[in-house]
Amino acid sequence: MSWLFLCLAAAYIFPEGKNSLISMFSFSTFFAIVVNVGFVVFWLFTSKKGKALFSIFTLICCWSVVRPVVGTNYFGANDTSEEGQRLKIMTWNVHLFDLGEWTKDKTSKERIIKLIKEENPDILCLQEFYWDVDSKQEPYTQLLQQQGYPYAKFSIEHSMKKGVMTSKARKGERIHIGHAIFSKYPLKNEQRYPLDDSKYNMLSVNVVVSENRIFSLNVVHLTSVAFGRKEMRYIEEMKSASKEVNREAKSKFILRKLRNATENRGRLAREIDSIKRRLDYPVLLCGDFNDVPGSYVYHKVKGDLGDAFIAKGKGLGRTYLKIFPTLRIDYILYDEEVLKVEGYSRPKVGLSDHFPVIATFSYRQPEEEQAAMEN
Repeated sequence: MSWLFLCLAAAYIFPEGKNSLISMFSFSTFFAIVVNVGFVVFWLFTSKKGKALFSIFTLICCWSVVRPVVGTNYFGANDTSEEGQRLKIMTWNVHLFDLGEWTKDKTSKERIIKLIKEENPDILCLQEFYWDVDSKQEPYTQLLQQQGYPYAKFSIEHSMKKGVMTSKARKGERIHIGHAIFSKYPLKNEQRYPLDDSKYNMLSVNVVVSENRIFSLNVVHLTSVAFGRKEMRYIEEMKSASKEVNREAKSKFILRKLRNATENRGRLAREIDSIKRRLDYPVLLCGDFNDVPGSYVYHKVKGDLGDAFIAKGKGLGRTYLKIFPTLRIDYILYDEEVLKVEGYSRPKVGLSDHFPVIATFSYRQPEEEQAAMEN
């Protein structure tokens, strides 16, 4: 029981200094839930059935971290079509369109474009998108706009030599890397909010669906743990126990990286929470948070917003392909007073190290009512 309460503490205590160690419990929330559910089932099959109440009480008290972890929407409609008065949003960390050919699939770039075309979202939000320094239209901007997205906005987070990622780059060729928004609707009032004193920023635009229906769309990509190949190899060795490794030293190193990244994301989450409180229109916020649903980052950024996965998702909702199957780190958050989730999907495609996340919304109020609320 105390384990799940520690997970609850991790969701609400700022991960700074010694508290960053508490934050590590957020990665174990699913397992703490399983243990408590297991105790409920166990005690119900014994003569001491009353003891099951302790675990039931724990699950109820920790509901705010239990609910986002496991999607229970196995029944009812799940409509991700864009037909009718709907707003379909797709967010995806495309991992530089497999520039380094990590997937070992030479067709991955074309398949990414094909999937976007098939899903046909009204708004497409991409993280780790790249474009040539010399031309914002290359190599993917113009191609995506030809799919029916005349409006596009970008936010640079860093630049680098393209040759670092691929031997196919021309000498001296450089690329910008950051967020991109492609939309079928006009995008107004473009803002780039710096987050803390880091390279990270939040790209914010107003999506004008109609004169009386405007949303503040915000895209983020928060601090990665930045595990290199050595760390990933060590984690795989730990999982398989196939090799003898210096477990203590390497485990401490990985734990330190996790704690530092969590603390950094905590500061960024505070900035995002402060910014979104000042926005003029109903908020849509999506992207790669690099943190799990039980984390301080998730709860701080989410605040009073709804989570499309909670509304329509099923199972663990894994969005990151590596390390553990419990890593849901990509989100679509929304204003529940204005929007209602009609469908949620997570196509399981190995074209990036992330799965895309898609949500389809209907409008809770007619345009006239929404205009009256905003006025």
